[in-house]
Amino acid sequence: MRAALLFSLVSTVAFAEEVDLNAKQVELLRAEVASDVQLQAAELIDELVYGWTKESPFDVDTGVVLAGVSVPVSLGTGLEAYLENHVAGLVVKNPKTHVQFVHCPACSAWVVHSGAKGTVVTRGYDDPEALAQAGISSGAKHALFLDFEAEGASLVLRARITTLEPSLRIVSARTLSTATSTPAMLRDGAKLTSVAEARKEYLDALGGRGLFLVPVRVGIRNYASGTQSTTNATPFLWVSAGFEAAFTQARAWTASLNAAFSWLPQSHVAVMAQGRISRLLTGSATSLTWPDLYAFVGAGVLFGQGRGMLIFRTSQNPTIDEILNTSTNNEPRSTLGILTIGAELRVKNRISLIAFLETLPALENEDNIGTYVTIPLINLRFQSFGVEVSFCF
Repeated sequence: MRAALLFSLVSTVAFAEEVDLNAKQVELLRAEVASDVQLQAAELIDELVYGWTKESPFDVDTGVVLAGVSVPVSLGTGLEAYLENHVAGLVVKNPKTHVQFVHCPACSAWVVHSGAKGTVVTRGYDDPEALAQAGISSGAKHALFLDFEAEGASLVLRARITTLEPSLRIVSARTLSTATSTPAMLRDGAKLTSVAEARKEYLDALGGRGLFLVPVRVGIRNYASGTQSTTNATPFLWVSAGFEAAFTQARAWTASLNAAFSWLPQSHVAVMAQGRISRLLTGSATSLTWPDLYAFVGAGVLFGQGRGMLIFRTSQNPTIDEILNTSTNNEPRSTLGILTIGAELRVKNRISLIAFLETLPALENEDNIGTYVTIPLINLRFQSFGVEVSFCF
């Protein structure tokens, strides 16, 4: 008996947890759908007010009471409040509509009307006698009703402007509908445009993006320890600036040239010139909302002088130039070619994080600088690993 009761209790708890988890998932899904509906509802109001700017329901500025905004029951009052604020803001920013919202306390107040047939409790704008009085007291003669309904895959807006009199005569009526899968145009409230004009503005903004950037990079290069090294090679800190050009507006292919400078007291002073060609990996065009990943190859020339450049000796035995520099008390000098492969994660063509490997073909031995990665088929050794942070202007 105890075992049966314990099993029943465990089953009940597990079922309750499963129901709670499903309820949370349903709530998250409802919130996601409501967010999409919110944008679609705002888009319909944009289109309604834009229509008023082209063909106003009134010839002169006219006081209108915002009688009510109704939305599907499952979306709650939060959406109603958002849409009330949105339509009020649009009307204020677009005086060409000749619609001026006025405050009417009696319209939104609850009214109790008793008669021989019974007692009716309504809002003021639903009672003919209250409406007539409200129209006089508020200075408004018209009321605006906005009703949103979900019909299949579409959200429908029915907008009506009526007179504030017992007959509720309709002055203007318009019904707008849009599929929920259609993205909202997110038009500027202070400068409403048609859907076609808004789309053209987006395309012009995309097409107007410059093909040229000026990247400024700060990075560090670390070299692998050689077989004869007792300590790790000192990392080189670099600051570079250059010029980057895209071949098309999609920025799928880019090319750049940059000059870099590195300095460490009592170690080295070095300069470097480098060119890179990059290819976009995350699609055929750069994204406006997500980071873009590029792969690139590059080549460059490094020149430096100072004791820190001794790690770049091409052989274990000193060269004639090194002997002459030592005899004349000149600092060691090195000139090297560099080949680079790497990846760049860029956000909106403004900030990026770069990681790369470099090979120094002139270094035939591994006495001073070792190898991080080797490609056996072509015997290509990468002796340097580096990271950079780039800011594009």
